[in-house]
Amino acid sequence: MRGCVTLLNANHRQSHLSGIFTPPLPILCTKGSIISDMRLPAFLLATILTIPTQILVLKSGVRLAVDKPGVSEQDGRVLFRSGGALYSLAAGEVDFDATRSIANSSVVEVRPGDERMRIKVSGAERRRLLRELEENHAGRPAWSGGLDVPRDPSELQTPSEKSASEEWSWRRQARAHEEEIRQAQESLQLLHDRVERLRAEIRTFVALGVKANQITYQATELQYAIEAIPATELTVERAERSYAQFRDDARRLGVMPGWLR
Repeated sequence: MRGCVTLLNANHRQSHLSGIFTPPLPILCTKGSIISDMRLPAFLLATILTIPTQILVLKSGVRLAVDKPGVSEQDGRVLFRSGGALYSLAAGEVDFDATRSIANSSVVEVRPGDERMRIKVSGAERRRLLRELEENHAGRPAWSGGLDVPRDPSELQTPSEKSASEEWSWRRQARAHEEEIRQAQESLQLLHDRVERLRAEIRTFVALGVKANQITYQATELQYAIEAIPATELTVERAERSYAQFRDDARRLGVMPGWLR
């Protein structure tokens, strides 16, 4: 386009709100040639409206983060980049006045890659904010009870209450040991009773002349019961040994014998 001259109408202006251009007069070059109308849009790309802002405000109130160099308006569309991606919006959806006011203000809101909101201010504004922060002494003192540890409920008990609590604790443990021994002895007694009952049934069948192959069930159950007796006796011995160890520990600790009954 070197050497060319554009003849514009007096009313030829670029609209900052809609991005619509009025048709210019033919463009003349030094050689007198006229640029055809088909080449005018490509020539007018250099006059696209650009707003150097990092925040694009929509008429709905939504604010969009914009990458540098800002937003551009072309043919009724607003073009901008955000996060590296290219976006396009209708010019009628953009609040150009609010966008320009943010671009011209001293405080610019930016959004970094981690999407945390930060405020970028001028040096004078930063000094003013720091001075106000230093002069602000309206805070509340720290809570004095923040390091208090709850007291043990036993510390609030009287000596008699502590003694009663310890007594019932030892009594419960002693009764648990006694119950364990009692249950093991009952299981052992049930096995002995079953052995005697099966032996009596077998003797009765033999006396009645029943053949041996017809009382195999009683013989098998008798054998199972006899084999289970040693394991049950061992359970009783373990329970009694644990109870004896418990009573010995209580004696060494000075627990009164009456607490173990």
